[in-house]
Amino acid sequence: MKTPLHLAHRLRERWPLPRWSLLLVLGLALLLYLASLVVVDFVLGRDMMRGHLQDAQQHLLKQRAQQLEQLMVTAGVSRTAEVAEQIMLQWAQEDSLLAAAIVDRDQRIYFGSQLIWRGGQATQLLDGYRDDLARKALLGGRAQIQRDSQRGSLQIYYPLAQLKPQLVPRLLYLEQDLTPLNRVTQQQFTDRLSWLWLVALLLAAGLVALGYRYVVAPLRHLSRQVMRLGEPELTLPPASAIAELGTLGERIEQSNQRLRQSYAQLVASEQRWLYAVEGLKVGVWDWQLDSNQVFFSHHWKSMLGYRDDELVASFDAWEQRLHPEDRARVLSQLQDYLEGNLPQFENLHRLCHRDGHYIWVLDRAMMVDWNPDGSPRRLIGTHTDVTNDQGQPQLGLSGDTHASGLNRPALLRRLEPVVQTPQEDERAALLLYLDLDDFKVVNDVHGHHCGDRLMEQVEMRLQKLVPEASLVLRLEGDEFVVVVTGLDPQARPLPEQALSLGQKIHQGMRRPWILEGRPLHVGASIGITQFHPGPGQHPNDVVAQAELAVFDAKERERGTTRLYRAELHQEARRLLWLRDGFYQAMEQNQLSFHYQPVMDGQREILSVEGLLRWHHPERGELNPKEFLPVVARYGLSDALAERQLALACRDMASLRRHGLDRMSLNVTLRQLQGQHFLAQLKAELERHGIPAGGLALELSTEELDALTPEALAQLGRLRELGVPLVLDRFGGGPGALTALAKLAPSEIKLDCRHLWGLEREAARRLLLAQIQLVQALGLPWTAEGVDEEGWQELLLSQGAERFQGYLFSAPRPLPSLLNLLSGQPHDDQTTPALSE
Repeated sequence: MKTPLHLAHRLRERWPLPRWSLLLVLGLALLLYLASLVVVDFVLGRDMMRGHLQDAQQHLLKQRAQQLEQLMVTAGVSRTAEVAEQIMLQWAQEDSLLAAAIVDRDQRIYFGSQLIWRGGQATQLLDGYRDDLARKALLGGRAQIQRDSQRGSLQIYYPLAQLKPQLVPRLLYLEQDLTPLNRVTQQQFTDRLSWLWLVALLLAAGLVALGYRYVVAPLRHLSRQVMRLGEPELTLPPASAIAELGTLGERIEQSNQRLRQSYAQLVASEQRWLYAVEGLKVGVWDWQLDSNQVFFSHHWKSMLGYRDDELVASFDAWEQRLHPEDRARVLSQLQDYLEGNLPQFENLHRLCHRDGHYIWVLDRAMMVDWNPDGSPRRLIGTHTDVTNDQGQPQLGLSGDTHASGLNRPALLRRLEPVVQTPQEDERAALLLYLDLDDFKVVNDVHGHHCGDRLMEQVEMRLQKLVPEASLVLRLEGDEFVVVVTGLDPQARPLPEQALSLGQKIHQGMRRPWILEGRPLHVGASIGITQFHPGPGQHPNDVVAQAELAVFDAKERERGTTRLYRAELHQEARRLLWLRDGFYQAMEQNQLSFHYQPVMDGQREILSVEGLLRWHHPERGELNPKEFLPVVARYGLSDALAERQLALACRDMASLRRHGLDRMSLNVTLRQLQGQHFLAQLKAELERHGIPAGGLALELSTEELDALTPEALAQLGRLRELGVPLVLDRFGGGPGALTALAKLAPSEIKLDCRHLWGLEREAARRLLLAQIQLVQALGLPWTAEGVDEEGWQELLLSQGAERFQGYLFSAPRPLPSLLNLLSGQPHDDQTTPALSE
């Protein structure tokens, strides 16, 4: 699509505008301006004077009419006609008076400036006479004045209101010729126009002379000096009376000084660039796409074994030296980059050396110029020889950072001067800890060499995204540390600055990474801590805080930014204490089961559910919700499952001797899929002589969404063994009905406790709906969480036969349960309402 600017450019090329002198343009502009003033003055003045003269003539006509009326009134009735006739004869002698007549109501002429008009009709004899205006004057009693532009005359219809009623004449009509008046006016203004033009020409000539002296001549001098920009000294005109020209001269002088400074800096920069390029042994190439001209640097040619005069710089010279296996891939990626399908060009390929062998080069390029239509014009890139001694690419080198990144001691050494050096004005700093998401997948799918290339790109992009950073460091693995110092907490709160910086990095990392010509999307989780650099800071503490924040981000939602807060440190200490304490609990037999009976409507015990308890010697009873997530987090699920099976089967043997032959045990899918879970279950059942149907395994509905083919296969093996599977907390947690069908449990536990927080009627309707669903499945079911008699009565009315809850019994340790089974008096050794 052609833009207006593009069209204007094409029009200028086809019809170039003439270049005129400023003096000529200035003179023409002045003449046009003065001419417009003269013409406007002439037209407006002429019309104004004509209007004034016509108003005066109108006034004279009205005075004549009034004089005539007065004379006729004064003469009396006997002499009225005589006076009127004499005055008409006098007016007939005036050339400028075209017509004069006295008419009655019927428009009949009584007296006129022409004798032949007497007795005739005014509308027929008087040219320009208008009957409507005459009647309007007679009826209104006011004179009507009309300008007739076609006849060039002024007409007045004057009612003779002061005459006595018995006198028939009622209206005086006069028509005055305005042609002589207009002719005089035209002549006067023609003379005035001649004088105005003379004055305007003299004024224009004076202004042009002044413009040349004070504007054009200094501008010409300045334009000649502009052509000399870059020379040591310029000859500027003396101080000008026009401030803008004086300022322009000063700006030219300042621009000349800056140009010379920039030129000196450019020379120095080119020297440094040449030294850097030659020192890094990087070959530079420059491709002008419109002319297909290519430049190869000295090292580019020497890298392939050529002297400067031995290789003609051209695109074909590079393309012909591509390895046959790499040519199609490299050219395709280059074309995609030129078409804008890739955000950057970076490629690893082989080029043929002069000696016949191939070398590996890392090719990086950037578009630096575009045509007006947006198509690429110029591409600049570098070739780096990355061939090792075995002829393979040596990847992972990025500046002075080792390919594997910094280890912990090296990181702390790099951070120490930044963290412990106080900032001016008590400025603050931020340390960002970045952990790439799913980097292991990149290594597994694309190979470790692509993973190393990705880490290089991440490091370079971070340096561009955070140019104000004091440090951008790559650590071992897939982690980075960025330090930003000199932040002012007064200008903007540090948490806002930290989150804004994290958001900026996330946005930058959403752009795809290019690996072997293919786009790849990899994000990062970021943890940030803020600190005030000084001697009291320790790098290890600062890094540890940022690590806690990034762990928090990974647990909550990957690809986000989290700030360090003191609660994270406390939570970390709590998790470590729970982890270490749980190891001791396993070793010192602090774990046991409390059992909650499952009863029928007559409160007969049908079975029990084993609920795990941790009896800590110092903190007492610990909530399962507190320590079970730690068990899963640190990979202790299998060990706990082994201990649970051993304790449950041991206690089940005691319960069987007291007449109870059914127990259920809570497990997780992770425990069920343990490598030795099935074998341990068989061994414990056989050791204590318990039939497979005597120990049921309860699986929460929260686990249904995690069902995998492997988990379903393991559940199938348990069913083959004869172990009942109970779906626990049905209705109280998420779980799809399709997953329920795959699980195929032997029993369902309907969770009622989650309804107690609802309004009574709403809870009742929801419970009835859940009961209907359970009954539709056709499986045995138990109502758990029954803590009130009212709910038991409702459940009984709906056919419930098995109940579990505090209304019947709280969870009890084994001795208390055995006393309850034997019917002996027992102490109320029940546990509080901990999470089950």
